Amino acid sequence: MTAARRLLALAAACLSCGGGNAAIAARYPPLPEGCGVKVYPDAPAVPTDNIGPVRASCSADVSEADCLRTLQDQACRLGGDVVWGVGEPTKTDSGIRLSGRAAHTKASSTAAPAPR
Repeated sequence: MTAARRLLALAAACLSCGGGNAAIAARYPPLPEGCGVKVYPDAPAVPTDNIGPVRASCSADVSEADCLRTLQDQACRLGGDVVWGVGEPTKTDSGIRLSGRAAHTKASSTAAPAPR
């Protein structure tokens, strides 16, 4: 395989990997800062569409609660209403870090059909 073909194959592989999250991101427009976001330490107990990773790095003068809100606001910007996989804050020399995965709650499939 020539170098040009290898590069083309690599580019196609990269595009196919990102396509799923791009489609989900397009489905969920950004939400305003302060939007309601549920936080789960493990996988959420409700069906969700995974959007992507979120991180918050906060200085030492920011409380853990405010740093968590910063993480939630990252999910809002991505259109998420869930952050999962959030563990204990990681202490650093300059403050704390939190990370997780942003997701959006899927519509319930058990909803009653619309009346006729």
